[in-house]
Amino acid sequence: MYARLLVTGGAGLIGSALCERALRAGGRVVVLDNLSSGRRENLPADPRVELVVGDACDDAAVAPLVRACDAVAHLAAGVGVPLVLARPTGTLRQSLLGAETVLRHAAAARRPVFFASSSEVYGDAGPAPLREDRALGFGSPETIRHAYAAGKAAGEALAFAYAREYALPIAVGRFFNVTGARQPAAQGVLPAMVDQALRGGPIVVHGDGAQTRAFLDAADAAEYVWRLLARASPAGVLANVGRDAPLPILDLARLVRARVEPRASIEHRAPAYGAGFAPIRHRRPDVARLLALTGHEPAVALAATIDACASSLAAAR
Repeated sequence: MYARLLVTGGAGLIGSALCERALRAGGRVVVLDNLSSGRRENLPADPRVELVVGDACDDAAVAPLVRACDAVAHLAAGVGVPLVLARPTGTLRQSLLGAETVLRHAAAARRPVFFASSSEVYGDAGPAPLREDRALGFGSPETIRHAYAAGKAAGEALAFAYAREYALPIAVGRFFNVTGARQPAAQGVLPAMVDQALRGGPIVVHGDGAQTRAFLDAADAAEYVWRLLARASPAGVLANVGRDAPLPILDLARLVRARVEPRASIEHRAPAYGAGFAPIRHRRPDVARLLALTGHEPAVALAATIDACASSLAAAR
């Protein structure tokens, strides 16, 4: 579809999977990544993949790369709760300035853009599936989690503004709990539990474990990004990127234990991040729009993702 795709944040979990998807389509990929959370080792060992170490906020880095490519997937972002809490200004700077820099140069070069947003923009909206047309629900920026959500919501608004003012083809995807074998234990609940199980336990569940999440493998997330980018439009396209299969966290722990280390215990502990990071009880996407736009059903089962995480983490030891 695209002879040359620019992926910001391409050395991360979703970005590296998107590189593989682009290669399967016969294209070439340029990755712009500052390697703050992504890793060179995540990228395919293929001469058609070029890594540029740099920042998506940097005009001098972004401008020539955008001009040299046919389309842009802007995935660069602060990743993981510990990073958001430790570096809130850097996280927001990446959300705001990174989005503005990429969108401005894409508009000048007339390149379609996929913009990566987050389910965080919905806040704690209850167990019902979250539809794209609902009002956003994050709270006061006094809580750092909500500041991150505000940054992502502002990036969405900026993307749609560029679409409407400059006729820039835009697609926005709100990611829901994407996980996979390349996700470090510090960046997601699933690899954290797998790592704990590999060490013999205990597998830690924060709180009562009744909170629910819906997990999507990075390979399926990349397929959705690829297909949504193909639907980018000056009218703007917005879709949740996830799987409508909510699972209580305690059940996730039991599944990890069964597949990785049946002898491991499960231990309940207090919520992980204290008052600085408001806990979200439920996060479930409505995926009707996503399926209508892409025609893709998730292909990777959660059990397969757990097995892949276990193999990857065990090999890294």
